[in-house]
Formats: sequence, C-alpha cells, structure tokens
Amino acid sequence: MIPILDSLSHPTLTGKWLGREDSDARFSSLVENMEQEGFMGACAVGLWGIENYSHEPFIGECKRYPSLVPIAGINPDCVDSIFEELEQVKRLGYRGIKIHPRFSQFTNRIDQLEEVFICAAKLNLTIFFCTYMHCVLKDYPDIDPFYSLVALLRKSPEARVILVHGGDVQLLKYAELVRFNPNLLLDLSMTIMKYKGSSLDADIRFLFEHFDRRICIGTDHPENSHSSVRRRFTHFADGLTQIKQENIAFRNLANFLSIL
Repeated sequence: MIPILDSLSHPTLTGKWLGREDSDARFSSLVENMEQEGFMGACAVGLWGIENYSHEPFIGECKRYPSLVPIAGINPDCVDSIFEELEQVKRLGYRGIKIHPRFSQFTNRIDQLEEVFICAAKLNLTIFFCTYMHCVLKDYPDIDPFYSLVALLRKSPEARVILVHGGDVQLLKYAELVRFNPNLLLDLSMTIMKYKGSSLDADIRFLFEHFDRRICIGTDHPENSHSSVRRRFTHFADGLTQIKQENIAFRNLANFLSIL
C-alpha cells in the first residue's frame, strides 16, 4: 500500500466540527484513522475562529503526534501586525498558514492579502489558500477569484502557495496556472470527493496521468473519511507507474513543505 501524506485535515481543539453532531474532529481519532488506512502523516490545518482555534494550544496538540504537520489559521482582519503575527506562528513551529477567504470574508477582496503573502514568503511559511469560493449570494464573488489570485501572486512572486481544492469546478484552469509556476502546488482535497460522477472525474484522471509532479491529495477531514479518499486515490492511480503514484500520494507535498 502506497503511503499518503494528507494535504488537508482539520482536527480541532473542541473535537467538534462546525456544529455537526456526527463529525469527530479529535486529534486522537484523526491519527488513529490515518494509521488504519496507511497514511504517513497529515497537515493539521487550523481555521481562525473555528472551534476555539488558537495558535499555542493548537500546535501544542499537534506536537503530541509526530505525524502531524501544523498549519496555522490566519485572519488578516483580526491581527494588528501581519508580520508580527506570522513571526509568532513561525517561532511556535508552524510550517505554513491557512487563508480561508469565505470564513474570513475575503471573497471579494483577495487583493488585500498582498501583505500576508509577502510576509509569509519572507518567513518561509507555505500558504494554504482555499480556492472554494461558493457561498450565499450576498458574499459570492462578483469578480473572478482566479484573476484576483493571479494579480496577487504577481505582487508576491516568492510566496509558496498550495491551491487548496484546486479551483474545484475550474480544476484544469488552475492546473495550467500551476504548470508554469513552480512555487504553486495543486491540491485535490474535497474536489476528488465532492464531484464524483461528474465530468471532473475525467479531469482528475487526466491530472493523475499527465500532471503527477504538480498535484497532491487530502481528506479535508472530518468532511471525508480516510478510507473513502484512499479508495478514490486507488481508482485514479490504477495503471500508473509506482513513481507517479508516489509523487501524487506523498512526494510532491513533502518536497514542497521540505519535510522529506
């Protein structure tokens, strides 16, 4: 069984997840489920304002489990100094930061994230940038988030960014952006599960076959189980060489985060 390095998991300090009674987001159960399904590790990604997230206690829990890679949740509107906040995150031992435009209400002002991207680059913190922008009408972006992101990346060319969820329904468009820019990595978490049976299955198959050095996969735990993501990986990896499977499963992400 090829080990998988999970690009996106959301353990929480409360063990709960977005008020859902049937979701288990405990750190301990995350690690137990990972081990059962042959996952070598996971990016444990905090979300600012969700389930009592706070930098110090979150990374304290992460450090109890060596297989977890801590990623800090950041909301630029809630800090006095971006650089000082990211400096603290770096000092605590985080490997990157998560920007969630929907939860932080940045869907229509992605351009205002320039300072975050520049500071993260200076501190060698990888940015996990959520590309899933679909939401209620009043918050829905009325300018194309893709081109807003392109403009932002031009202003912060040194930033290393994982495009979380890979642009979802615009998967190939985001893939072509990643193709020409080595500081970007395309993440297939959520998308590989949410759109099962749609035309995106063909796009994912194409990326597995022809884009194996530029993509990674994840569970979006506790949204999806490790067993279900393992099955989807096995489905799309069928017929690929061992090296291509390993690239997608763990090597690309590990190299991008410099943890191998």
